[in-house]
Amino acid sequence: MHAAIETSTNIVMIKHCMRDELVIYFVIREDFMKVELQHITKTFYGSKALDDVQLMLNSGEINCLVGENGAGKSTIIKVLAGFHEPDSGEIIIDGTSVIFKNPRDSQKNKIAVIHQELMLVPELSVAENIFLGDWPLAKTRLVNRKIMNKKATELLARLGAKIQPTQLVSSLSTGEQQLVEIVKALSKKVELLVLDEPTASLSEVDANHLLNIIKNLRDHNIAILYVSHRLEEVFSIADKITVFRDGKYVGSKNNADVTKDEIVKMMVGHAVLNEQFHHAEHNFGKVALVVKNLTCERVFSNINFELHEGEVLGIAGLVGAGRSEILRAIYGTDHYDSGEIFIYGQKKKFHHPLKAIQNGISLVPEDRKMQGLVLGQSVKNNIVLGNLKRVSRAGFVIEKSVNEISKLFCQKLSIKMESINALVNTLSGGNQQKVVLARSLVMNPKILMLDEPTRGVDIGAREEIHKLIDAAVNQNLAVLVVSSDISELLDISDRVVVLRKGRIIDEYSSDEISKEEVIRLATA
Repeated sequence: MHAAIETSTNIVMIKHCMRDELVIYFVIREDFMKVELQHITKTFYGSKALDDVQLMLNSGEINCLVGENGAGKSTIIKVLAGFHEPDSGEIIIDGTSVIFKNPRDSQKNKIAVIHQELMLVPELSVAENIFLGDWPLAKTRLVNRKIMNKKATELLARLGAKIQPTQLVSSLSTGEQQLVEIVKALSKKVELLVLDEPTASLSEVDANHLLNIIKNLRDHNIAILYVSHRLEEVFSIADKITVFRDGKYVGSKNNADVTKDEIVKMMVGHAVLNEQFHHAEHNFGKVALVVKNLTCERVFSNINFELHEGEVLGIAGLVGAGRSEILRAIYGTDHYDSGEIFIYGQKKKFHHPLKAIQNGISLVPEDRKMQGLVLGQSVKNNIVLGNLKRVSRAGFVIEKSVNEISKLFCQKLSIKMESINALVNTLSGGNQQKVVLARSLVMNPKILMLDEPTRGVDIGAREEIHKLIDAAVNQNLAVLVVSSDISELLDISDRVVVLRKGRIIDEYSSDEISKEEVIRLATA
Protein backbone atom coordinates (compact mmCIF):
# COMPACT_ATOMS: atom_id res chain seq x y z
CA MET A 1 0.00 0.00 0.00
CA HIS A 2 1.32 3.43 -0.91
CA ALA A 3 1.91 5.94 1.88
CA ALA A 4 0.70 9.52 1.74
CA ILE A 5 3.31 12.04 0.61
CA GLU A 6 3.80 14.79 3.19
CA THR A 7 3.08 18.24 1.79
CA SER A 8 1.43 21.47 2.87
CA THR A 9 -0.95 21.73 -0.05
CA ASN A 10 -4.67 21.20 0.53
CA ILE A 11 -5.37 19.77 -2.92
CA VAL A 12 -6.12 16.07 -2.78
CA MET A 13 -5.78 13.55 -5.59
CA ILE A 14 -7.03 9.94 -5.45
CA LYS A 15 -4.52 7.33 -6.68
CA HIS A 16 -6.19 3.96 -6.34
CA CYS A 17 -8.09 1.60 -4.05
CA MET A 18 -6.50 -1.40 -2.34
CA ARG A 19 -8.98 -3.78 -0.76
CA ASP A 20 -10.98 -1.83 1.80
CA GLU A 21 -8.63 1.15 2.11
CA LEU A 22 -8.69 4.18 -0.15
CA VAL A 23 -5.19 5.58 -0.53
CA ILE A 24 -4.93 9.35 -0.73
CA TYR A 25 -1.82 11.22 -1.76
CA PHE A 26 -0.82 14.58 -3.12
CA VAL A 27 0.45 15.00 -6.66
CA ILE A 28 3.16 17.50 -7.47
CA ARG A 29 4.37 17.26 -11.07
CA GLU A 30 8.12 17.82 -11.14
CA ASP A 31 8.43 18.32 -14.89
CA PHE A 32 6.29 20.62 -17.04
CA MET A 33 3.38 19.81 -19.32
CA LYS A 34 2.88 21.80 -22.50
CA VAL A 35 -0.32 21.55 -24.55
CA GLU A 36 -0.59 23.30 -27.91
CA LEU A 37 -3.64 23.53 -30.13
CA GLN A 38 -2.61 24.68 -33.59
CA HIS A 39 -4.78 25.75 -36.56
CA ILE A 40 -7.94 24.15 -35.10
CA THR A 41 -11.01 24.42 -37.34
CA LYS A 42 -14.45 22.96 -36.61
CA THR A 43 -17.60 23.38 -38.69
CA PHE A 44 -21.21 22.67 -37.74
CA TYR A 45 -24.04 22.81 -40.29
CA GLY A 46 -21.89 24.81 -42.68
CA SER A 47 -20.94 27.40 -40.04
CA LYS A 48 -17.40 27.62 -38.62
CA ALA A 49 -17.51 27.44 -34.82
CA LEU A 50 -13.70 27.53 -34.81
CA ASP A 51 -11.68 29.06 -37.62
CA ASP A 52 -7.91 28.37 -37.53
CA VAL A 53 -7.58 29.05 -33.79
CA GLN A 54 -4.60 28.44 -31.55
CA LEU A 55 -4.19 27.97 -27.80
CA MET A 56 -1.19 27.24 -25.59
CA LEU A 57 -1.36 25.79 -22.06
CA ASN A 58 1.58 25.27 -19.70
CA SER A 59 2.06 23.64 -16.33
CA GLY A 60 2.06 26.10 -13.47
CA GLU A 61 0.05 28.63 -15.48
CA ILE A 62 -3.57 29.78 -15.54
CA ASN A 63 -4.66 30.74 -19.04
CA CYS A 64 -8.08 32.42 -18.96
CA LEU A 65 -10.05 32.16 -22.20
CA VAL A 66 -12.56 34.95 -22.76
CA GLY A 67 -14.90 36.06 -25.53
CA GLU A 68 -18.52 36.86 -26.21
CA ASN A 69 -21.19 34.17 -26.48
CA GLY A 70 -20.62 32.27 -29.72
CA ALA A 71 -16.90 33.08 -29.79
CA GLY A 72 -15.99 29.36 -29.79
CA LYS A 73 -14.92 28.90 -26.18
CA SER A 74 -17.14 25.91 -25.41
CA THR A 75 -16.25 24.30 -28.75
CA ILE A 76 -12.50 24.45 -28.10
CA ILE A 77 -13.13 22.93 -24.67
CA LYS A 78 -15.05 20.05 -26.25
CA VAL A 79 -12.16 19.51 -28.67
CA LEU A 80 -9.80 19.24 -25.69
CA ALA A 81 -12.25 16.93 -23.92
CA GLY A 82 -12.53 14.58 -26.90
CA PHE A 83 -16.20 15.32 -27.57
CA HIS A 84 -15.42 16.95 -30.94
CA GLU A 85 -12.69 15.94 -33.36
CA PRO A 86 -11.45 18.99 -35.27
CA ASP A 87 -11.85 19.15 -39.04
CA SER A 88 -8.25 20.32 -39.30
CA GLY A 89 -5.37 21.29 -37.05
CA GLU A 90 -3.63 19.31 -34.34
CA ILE A 91 -3.25 18.91 -30.58
CA ILE A 92 0.35 18.59 -29.39
CA ILE A 93 1.19 17.42 -25.86
CA ASP A 94 4.82 17.68 -24.76
CA GLY A 95 5.92 17.75 -28.38
CA THR A 96 3.84 14.75 -29.51
CA SER A 97 0.81 15.10 -31.78
CA VAL A 98 -2.25 13.32 -30.34
CA ILE A 99 -5.74 12.57 -31.61
CA PHE A 100 -8.75 12.52 -29.28
CA LYS A 101 -11.51 10.41 -30.81
CA ASN A 102 -13.50 10.30 -27.57
CA PRO A 103 -13.40 11.61 -23.98
CA ARG A 104 -11.49 8.51 -22.82
CA ASP A 105 -8.54 9.52 -25.03
CA SER A 106 -8.50 12.94 -23.38
CA GLN A 107 -8.65 11.45 -19.88
CA LYS A 108 -5.77 9.06 -20.67
CA ASN A 109 -3.68 12.17 -21.34
CA LYS A 110 -4.46 13.37 -17.79
CA ILE A 111 -6.91 16.06 -18.89
CA ALA A 112 -9.98 16.72 -16.74
CA VAL A 113 -12.78 18.97 -17.97
CA ILE A 114 -15.50 20.55 -15.86
CA HIS A 115 -18.18 21.58 -18.33
CA GLN A 116 -20.60 24.46 -17.97
CA GLU A 117 -23.41 21.92 -18.27
CA LEU A 118 -22.70 19.42 -15.53
CA MET A 119 -21.88 15.78 -16.29
CA LEU A 120 -23.30 13.99 -13.25
CA VAL A 121 -25.67 11.03 -12.82
CA PRO A 122 -28.73 12.45 -11.00
CA GLU A 123 -29.94 9.06 -9.72
CA LEU A 124 -26.63 8.27 -7.95
CA SER A 125 -25.40 9.66 -4.64
CA VAL A 126 -22.82 12.40 -4.30
CA ALA A 127 -20.11 9.92 -3.28
CA GLU A 128 -20.99 7.52 -6.10
CA ASN A 129 -20.62 10.38 -8.60
CA ILE A 130 -17.29 11.53 -7.17
CA PHE A 131 -15.74 8.06 -7.50
CA LEU A 132 -17.71 7.00 -10.57
CA GLY A 133 -15.84 4.16 -12.28
CA ASP A 134 -13.30 3.94 -9.45
CA TRP A 135 -15.40 2.96 -6.45
CA PRO A 136 -13.44 1.57 -3.46
CA LEU A 137 -14.00 -2.16 -3.07
CA ALA A 138 -14.20 -4.31 0.05
CA LYS A 139 -12.62 -7.78 0.31
CA THR A 140 -15.90 -9.15 -1.03
CA ARG A 141 -15.31 -7.10 -4.22
CA LEU A 142 -18.46 -5.14 -3.48
CA VAL A 143 -18.41 -1.35 -3.17
CA ASN A 144 -17.23 -0.30 0.28
CA ARG A 145 -19.73 2.46 0.90
CA LYS A 146 -18.39 3.28 4.35
CA ILE A 147 -14.93 4.11 3.00
CA MET A 148 -16.37 5.81 -0.09
CA ASN A 149 -18.66 8.07 1.94
CA LYS A 150 -15.90 8.88 4.44
CA LYS A 151 -13.47 9.97 1.75
CA ALA A 152 -16.16 11.86 -0.15
CA THR A 153 -16.92 13.79 3.05
CA GLU A 154 -13.24 14.71 3.40
CA LEU A 155 -12.99 15.88 -0.20
CA LEU A 156 -16.21 17.91 0.00
CA ALA A 157 -15.01 19.53 3.22
CA ARG A 158 -11.88 20.76 1.43
CA LEU A 159 -14.12 22.81 -0.84
CA GLY A 160 -16.20 23.98 2.10
CA ALA A 161 -19.22 22.13 0.70
CA LYS A 162 -21.79 21.23 3.33
CA ILE A 163 -23.20 18.38 1.31
CA GLN A 164 -23.88 14.87 2.58
CA PRO A 165 -22.15 12.13 0.53
CA THR A 166 -25.31 9.99 0.63
CA GLN A 167 -27.54 12.67 -0.90
CA LEU A 168 -28.82 12.01 -4.40
CA VAL A 169 -27.34 14.47 -6.89
CA SER A 170 -30.87 15.16 -8.17
CA SER A 171 -31.72 16.68 -4.77
CA LEU A 172 -28.94 19.27 -4.98
CA SER A 173 -29.12 22.81 -6.32
CA THR A 174 -27.17 23.64 -9.47
CA GLY A 175 -24.50 25.37 -7.40
CA GLU A 176 -24.09 22.34 -5.14
CA GLN A 177 -23.86 20.07 -8.18
CA GLN A 178 -21.11 22.33 -9.51
CA LEU A 179 -19.11 21.76 -6.33
CA VAL A 180 -19.56 17.98 -6.67
CA GLU A 181 -18.32 18.17 -10.28
CA ILE A 182 -15.21 20.04 -9.16
CA VAL A 183 -14.49 17.55 -6.38
CA LYS A 184 -14.95 14.71 -8.89
CA ALA A 185 -12.36 16.23 -11.23
CA LEU A 186 -9.88 16.86 -8.42
CA SER A 187 -10.28 13.29 -7.15
CA LYS A 188 -8.28 12.05 -10.16
CA LYS A 189 -4.66 12.50 -11.16
CA VAL A 190 -4.81 15.40 -13.62
CA GLU A 191 -2.12 17.52 -15.23
CA LEU A 192 -4.43 19.82 -17.21
CA LEU A 193 -7.65 21.04 -15.60
CA VAL A 194 -10.19 22.79 -17.83
CA LEU A 195 -12.99 24.76 -16.18
CA ASP A 196 -15.91 26.24 -18.14
CA GLU A 197 -17.74 28.92 -16.12
CA PRO A 198 -17.17 27.09 -12.80
CA THR A 199 -18.34 29.97 -10.60
CA ALA A 200 -21.48 30.84 -12.59
CA SER A 201 -23.81 29.33 -9.97
CA LEU A 202 -21.65 29.87 -6.88
CA SER A 203 -21.99 32.53 -4.21
CA GLU A 204 -19.22 35.10 -3.81
CA VAL A 205 -17.81 33.23 -0.82
CA ASP A 206 -17.81 29.83 -2.55
CA ALA A 207 -16.43 31.39 -5.75
CA ASN A 208 -13.53 33.04 -3.91
CA HIS A 209 -12.80 29.75 -2.16
CA LEU A 210 -12.72 27.95 -5.51
CA LEU A 211 -10.43 30.57 -7.04
CA ASN A 212 -7.98 30.02 -4.17
CA ILE A 213 -8.05 26.28 -4.85
CA ILE A 214 -7.36 26.90 -8.55
CA LYS A 215 -4.38 29.14 -7.71
CA ASN A 216 -3.10 26.44 -5.35
CA LEU A 217 -3.28 23.90 -8.17
CA ARG A 218 -1.38 26.28 -10.43
CA ASP A 219 1.31 26.64 -7.77
CA HIS A 220 1.79 22.85 -7.88
CA ASN A 221 2.45 22.80 -11.64
CA ILE A 222 -1.05 21.90 -12.83
CA ALA A 223 -1.92 23.54 -16.15
CA ILE A 224 -5.23 25.42 -15.96
CA LEU A 225 -7.55 26.56 -18.74
CA TYR A 226 -10.19 28.79 -17.16
CA VAL A 227 -13.20 30.11 -19.10
CA SER A 228 -15.33 32.85 -17.59
CA HIS A 229 -17.42 35.88 -18.49
CA ARG A 230 -16.58 37.48 -15.14
CA LEU A 231 -13.61 39.67 -16.02
CA GLU A 232 -13.02 40.64 -12.39
CA GLU A 233 -12.22 37.04 -11.45
CA VAL A 234 -10.25 36.56 -14.68
CA PHE A 235 -7.92 39.39 -13.75
CA SER A 236 -7.69 38.10 -10.17
CA ILE A 237 -6.27 34.67 -11.15
CA ALA A 238 -4.94 34.79 -14.73
CA ASP A 239 -1.31 34.53 -15.73
CA LYS A 240 -2.34 34.83 -19.38
CA ILE A 241 -5.57 35.94 -21.02
CA THR A 242 -6.52 34.55 -24.44
CA VAL A 243 -9.29 36.14 -26.50
CA PHE A 244 -11.54 34.51 -29.12
CA ARG A 245 -14.01 36.45 -31.26
CA ASP A 246 -16.49 34.93 -33.72
CA GLY A 247 -14.66 31.60 -33.69
CA LYS A 248 -11.26 33.15 -34.37
CA TYR A 249 -8.12 33.64 -32.29
CA VAL A 250 -7.61 37.35 -31.53
CA GLY A 251 -4.58 37.24 -29.25
CA SER A 252 -3.04 36.25 -25.92
CA LYS A 253 -1.70 38.70 -23.36
CA ASN A 254 0.09 38.49 -20.04
CA ASN A 255 -2.25 39.64 -17.29
CA ALA A 256 0.28 42.16 -16.04
CA ASP A 257 0.55 43.79 -19.48
CA VAL A 258 -3.11 44.43 -20.32
CA THR A 259 -6.11 46.33 -18.94
CA LYS A 260 -9.74 45.30 -18.67
CA ASP A 261 -10.74 47.86 -21.32
CA GLU A 262 -8.16 46.46 -23.75
CA ILE A 263 -9.47 42.92 -23.25
CA VAL A 264 -13.06 44.05 -23.77
CA LYS A 265 -12.03 45.81 -26.97
CA MET A 266 -10.38 42.59 -28.19
CA MET A 267 -13.56 40.66 -27.33
CA VAL A 268 -16.08 42.89 -29.11
CA GLY A 269 -13.88 44.45 -31.81
CA HIS A 270 -14.28 48.04 -30.68
CA ALA A 271 -13.97 50.23 -27.61
CA VAL A 272 -16.77 49.95 -25.04
CA LEU A 273 -17.89 52.78 -22.81
CA ASN A 274 -16.91 51.94 -19.24
CA GLU A 275 -20.32 52.56 -17.71
CA GLN A 276 -21.68 50.66 -14.71
CA PHE A 277 -25.36 49.84 -14.99
CA HIS A 278 -27.49 51.07 -12.12
CA HIS A 279 -31.19 50.40 -11.80
CA ALA A 280 -33.14 53.67 -11.89
CA GLU A 281 -35.37 54.44 -8.92
CA HIS A 282 -39.10 54.21 -9.57
CA ASN A 283 -42.32 54.98 -7.80
CA PHE A 284 -43.75 51.65 -6.77
CA GLY A 285 -47.27 50.66 -7.74
CA LYS A 286 -49.65 48.17 -6.17
CA VAL A 287 -48.48 45.29 -4.03
CA ALA A 288 -48.24 42.43 -6.52
CA LEU A 289 -46.93 39.63 -4.32
CA VAL A 290 -47.05 39.00 -0.57
CA VAL A 291 -45.34 36.02 1.05
CA LYS A 292 -46.25 35.30 4.70
CA ASN A 293 -44.47 32.82 6.97
CA LEU A 294 -43.61 30.52 4.05
CA THR A 295 -41.95 27.38 5.42
CA CYS A 296 -40.56 24.19 3.95
CA GLU A 297 -39.02 21.92 6.54
CA ARG A 298 -35.20 21.79 6.41
CA VAL A 299 -35.14 24.16 3.41
CA PHE A 300 -36.50 27.59 4.45
CA SER A 301 -38.52 28.94 7.35
CA ASN A 302 -40.84 31.90 8.07
CA ILE A 303 -40.15 33.77 4.83
CA ASN A 304 -41.91 37.14 4.73
CA PHE A 305 -41.69 39.86 2.07
CA GLU A 306 -43.73 42.10 -0.24
CA LEU A 307 -43.09 42.88 -3.89
CA HIS A 308 -44.59 45.91 -5.65
CA GLU A 309 -45.28 46.75 -9.26
CA GLY A 310 -42.32 48.60 -10.74
CA GLU A 311 -39.90 47.12 -8.20
CA VAL A 312 -36.93 44.77 -8.36
CA LEU A 313 -36.48 42.77 -5.16
CA GLY A 314 -33.22 40.84 -4.89
CA ILE A 315 -32.63 37.72 -2.81
CA ALA A 316 -29.03 37.25 -1.63
CA GLY A 317 -27.46 34.32 0.18
CA LEU A 318 -25.08 31.41 -0.12
CA VAL A 319 -25.68 28.34 -2.25
CA GLY A 320 -28.03 26.12 -0.26
CA ALA A 321 -29.57 29.00 1.70
CA GLY A 322 -32.96 28.38 0.08
CA ARG A 323 -33.01 31.17 -2.52
CA SER A 324 -34.04 29.12 -5.58
CA GLU A 325 -36.36 26.93 -3.50
CA ILE A 326 -38.42 29.97 -2.44
CA LEU A 327 -38.98 30.95 -6.08
CA ARG A 328 -39.89 27.39 -7.00
CA ALA A 329 -42.37 27.15 -4.10
CA ILE A 330 -44.11 30.36 -5.20
CA TYR A 331 -44.23 29.05 -8.78
CA GLY A 332 -45.82 25.76 -7.80
CA THR A 333 -42.84 23.61 -8.75
CA ASP A 334 -41.82 22.72 -5.17
CA HIS A 335 -43.93 21.78 -2.16
CA TYR A 336 -44.02 23.93 0.99
CA ASP A 337 -45.39 22.93 4.40
CA SER A 338 -47.04 26.13 5.64
CA GLY A 339 -47.45 29.83 4.98
CA GLU A 340 -49.45 31.97 2.60
CA ILE A 341 -48.96 33.53 -0.84
CA PHE A 342 -51.08 36.46 -2.04
CA ILE A 343 -51.21 37.65 -5.65
CA TYR A 344 -52.74 41.11 -5.87
CA GLY A 345 -54.50 40.53 -2.56
CA GLN A 346 -55.90 37.09 -3.41
CA LYS A 347 -54.61 34.08 -1.53
CA LYS A 348 -53.13 31.50 -3.87
CA LYS A 349 -51.42 28.12 -3.65
CA PHE A 350 -50.21 26.78 -6.96
CA HIS A 351 -49.85 23.01 -7.26
CA HIS A 352 -48.55 23.29 -10.81
CA PRO A 353 -46.60 25.96 -12.73
CA LEU A 354 -49.44 26.22 -15.26
CA LYS A 355 -51.64 27.78 -12.57
CA ALA A 356 -48.92 30.27 -11.72
CA ILE A 357 -48.58 31.22 -15.40
CA GLN A 358 -52.35 31.70 -15.63
CA ASN A 359 -52.08 34.10 -12.70
CA GLY A 360 -49.44 36.23 -14.42
CA ILE A 361 -46.26 34.71 -12.93
CA SER A 362 -43.29 33.68 -15.07
CA LEU A 363 -40.03 32.05 -13.94
CA VAL A 364 -36.63 32.00 -15.62
CA PRO A 365 -35.14 28.92 -13.89
CA GLU A 366 -31.61 28.40 -12.65
CA ASP A 367 -30.88 25.39 -14.89
CA ARG A 368 -31.81 26.40 -18.42
CA LYS A 369 -31.15 23.02 -20.04
CA MET A 370 -32.99 20.84 -17.54
CA GLN A 371 -35.81 23.24 -16.64
CA GLY A 372 -35.97 26.01 -19.24
CA LEU A 373 -35.55 24.62 -22.76
CA VAL A 374 -36.75 21.88 -25.10
CA LEU A 375 -33.34 21.18 -26.60
CA GLY A 376 -34.60 19.24 -29.62
CA GLN A 377 -36.86 22.10 -30.71
CA SER A 378 -36.10 25.26 -32.67
CA VAL A 379 -35.38 28.68 -31.23
CA LYS A 380 -38.77 30.00 -32.37
CA ASN A 381 -40.71 27.09 -30.87
CA ASN A 382 -38.96 27.54 -27.52
CA ILE A 383 -39.75 31.25 -27.48
CA VAL A 384 -43.50 30.85 -28.04
CA LEU A 385 -43.89 27.62 -26.05
CA GLY A 386 -45.23 29.34 -22.93
CA ASN A 387 -47.91 31.32 -24.77
CA LEU A 388 -49.29 29.20 -27.60
CA LYS A 389 -52.67 30.94 -27.33
CA ARG A 390 -51.02 34.09 -28.64
CA VAL A 391 -49.93 32.34 -31.84
CA SER A 392 -52.90 30.01 -32.35
CA ARG A 393 -56.38 30.20 -33.79
CA ALA A 394 -59.03 27.50 -33.46
CA GLY A 395 -56.43 25.17 -32.01
CA PHE A 396 -53.99 25.60 -34.91
CA VAL A 397 -50.61 27.32 -34.61
CA ILE A 398 -50.20 30.23 -37.02
CA GLU A 399 -46.67 29.99 -38.37
CA LYS A 400 -46.61 33.63 -39.43
CA SER A 401 -47.32 34.77 -35.86
CA VAL A 402 -44.67 32.41 -34.47
CA ASN A 403 -42.09 33.82 -36.88
CA GLU A 404 -43.00 37.46 -36.21
CA ILE A 405 -42.91 37.15 -32.43
CA SER A 406 -39.73 35.06 -32.30
CA LYS A 407 -37.90 37.41 -34.71
CA LEU A 408 -38.97 40.42 -32.63
CA PHE A 409 -37.67 38.99 -29.37
CA CYS A 410 -34.51 37.59 -30.93
CA GLN A 411 -33.77 41.10 -32.13
CA LYS A 412 -34.61 42.67 -28.75
CA LEU A 413 -32.29 40.29 -26.91
CA SER A 414 -29.59 40.15 -29.64
CA ILE A 415 -29.73 36.36 -29.83
CA LYS A 416 -26.95 35.03 -32.09
CA MET A 417 -28.04 32.11 -34.31
CA GLU A 418 -28.19 30.95 -37.91
CA SER A 419 -31.96 31.54 -38.01
CA ILE A 420 -35.03 31.24 -35.80
CA ASN A 421 -35.38 27.71 -37.18
CA ALA A 422 -32.04 26.64 -35.69
CA LEU A 423 -32.22 24.00 -32.96
CA VAL A 424 -31.76 25.66 -29.59
CA ASN A 425 -29.11 23.10 -28.57
CA THR A 426 -26.81 24.48 -31.31
CA LEU A 427 -26.67 27.88 -29.58
CA SER A 428 -24.03 28.92 -27.06
CA GLY A 429 -24.97 28.83 -23.38
CA GLY A 430 -25.47 32.58 -23.18
CA ASN A 431 -27.75 32.67 -26.20
CA GLN A 432 -29.75 29.77 -24.78
CA GLN A 433 -30.22 31.86 -21.62
CA LYS A 434 -31.59 34.71 -23.73
CA VAL A 435 -34.10 32.32 -25.38
CA VAL A 436 -35.43 31.34 -21.93
CA LEU A 437 -35.74 35.01 -20.98
CA ALA A 438 -37.47 35.79 -24.27
CA ARG A 439 -40.05 33.07 -23.63
CA SER A 440 -40.86 34.54 -20.23
CA LEU A 441 -41.27 38.04 -21.68
CA VAL A 442 -43.54 36.74 -24.47
CA MET A 443 -45.96 35.58 -21.74
CA ASN A 444 -46.55 39.24 -20.74
CA PRO A 445 -46.27 38.41 -17.03
CA LYS A 446 -47.23 40.67 -14.14
CA ILE A 447 -44.64 39.10 -11.86
CA LEU A 448 -41.29 38.01 -13.33
CA MET A 449 -39.03 35.77 -11.25
CA LEU A 450 -35.40 35.43 -12.39
CA ASP A 451 -33.06 32.79 -10.97
CA GLU A 452 -29.45 33.57 -11.96
CA PRO A 453 -30.56 35.57 -15.06
CA THR A 454 -27.03 36.28 -16.34
CA ARG A 455 -25.42 32.92 -15.63
CA GLY A 456 -22.99 32.10 -18.45
CA VAL A 457 -23.74 35.36 -20.29
CA ASP A 458 -21.07 37.61 -21.82
CA ILE A 459 -20.44 41.20 -20.81
CA GLY A 460 -22.50 42.69 -23.64
CA ALA A 461 -25.49 40.38 -23.15
CA ARG A 462 -25.32 40.93 -19.41
CA GLU A 463 -25.82 44.66 -19.91
CA GLU A 464 -28.66 44.00 -22.35
CA ILE A 465 -30.44 41.77 -19.82
CA HIS A 466 -30.03 44.40 -17.11
CA LYS A 467 -31.61 46.98 -19.42
CA LEU A 468 -34.46 44.58 -20.22
CA ILE A 469 -35.14 44.16 -16.50
CA ASP A 470 -35.17 47.93 -16.11
CA ALA A 471 -37.53 48.29 -19.07
CA ALA A 472 -39.81 45.63 -17.54
CA VAL A 473 -40.20 47.51 -14.26
CA ASN A 474 -40.80 50.72 -16.20
CA GLN A 475 -43.87 48.93 -17.54
CA ASN A 476 -44.96 48.12 -13.96
CA LEU A 477 -43.76 44.54 -13.84
CA ALA A 478 -42.85 43.25 -10.40
CA VAL A 479 -39.46 41.50 -10.57
CA LEU A 480 -37.98 39.04 -8.07
CA VAL A 481 -34.30 38.18 -8.67
CA VAL A 482 -31.90 35.59 -7.27
CA SER A 483 -28.24 36.06 -8.16
CA SER A 484 -24.95 34.76 -6.77
CA ASP A 485 -23.28 37.91 -8.09
CA ILE A 486 -23.87 40.32 -5.22
CA SER A 487 -22.58 43.33 -7.16
CA GLU A 488 -25.11 42.59 -9.89
CA LEU A 489 -27.89 42.14 -7.34
CA LEU A 490 -27.17 45.51 -5.72
CA ASP A 491 -26.98 47.23 -9.12
CA ILE A 492 -30.31 45.99 -10.47
CA SER A 493 -32.42 45.85 -7.27
CA ASP A 494 -34.41 48.42 -5.34
CA ARG A 495 -34.38 46.29 -2.20
CA VAL A 496 -32.39 43.23 -1.14
CA VAL A 497 -33.31 40.55 1.41
CA VAL A 498 -30.43 38.47 2.80
CA LEU A 499 -30.94 34.76 3.49
CA ARG A 500 -28.88 32.63 5.82
CA LYS A 501 -29.64 28.96 6.38
CA GLY A 502 -33.18 29.31 5.06
CA ARG A 503 -34.14 32.40 7.08
CA ILE A 504 -34.31 36.08 6.15
CA ILE A 505 -31.72 37.91 8.24
CA ASP A 506 -32.74 41.42 7.22
CA GLU A 507 -33.97 43.64 4.39
CA TYR A 508 -32.21 46.69 2.93
CA SER A 509 -32.57 49.19 0.15
CA SER A 510 -29.77 48.51 -2.33
CA ASP A 511 -28.08 51.86 -1.71
CA GLU A 512 -27.76 51.39 2.05
CA ILE A 513 -25.78 48.15 2.09
CA SER A 514 -22.44 47.16 0.58
CA LYS A 515 -21.34 43.94 -1.09
CA GLU A 516 -19.07 43.21 1.87
CA GLU A 517 -21.92 43.63 4.35
CA VAL A 518 -24.16 41.27 2.36
CA ILE A 519 -21.40 38.63 2.44
CA ARG A 520 -20.93 39.14 6.18
CA LEU A 521 -24.65 38.73 6.86
CA ALA A 522 -24.94 35.68 4.61
CA THR A 523 -22.00 33.90 6.22
CA ALA A 524 -22.05 35.06 9.86
